[in-house]
Amino acid sequence: MNISFWKEKGNKYIVFILVGLLILVMCIPTGTKTTQLVQEEAEVADGELEAKLEQVLSAMEGVGDVEVMITTEGGKESAFGAQSVGQKVCGVVVVAEGAGSATVNARISEAVKALFSIDVHKISIVKMRSQEEHK
Repeated sequence: MNISFWKEKGNKYIVFILVGLLILVMCIPTGTKTTQLVQEEAEVADGELEAKLEQVLSAMEGVGDVEVMITTEGGKESAFGAQSVGQKVCGVVVVAEGAGSATVNARISEAVKALFSIDVHKISIVKMRSQEEHK
């Protein structure tokens, strides 16, 4: 048996193993599309969440027209803060016509606190600018 034959045969196996590993690495998904898809779904969920909160708050006495912005952290979330896949509401800003009243502000704050289980210091309530001021 020739020793150089064994060396050549071993080299061939190493080359085949390296080529196989290279192909395997090239086939591994990077996750970029998946991450973007999850992010887009979270943004849609946030928009739906904001719309539902606006609907609930505007139905409350004295609140009037409302605009809401919700900041979240994590994955996906269902309506009214039901946490799923780790998403967490970090803060809520409410711009409402009736926010000039301390009673209305307290009601809005309590409603948001109850719906999203967040601390009051993470809720900001401000009075909406009137149409005359906007001009």
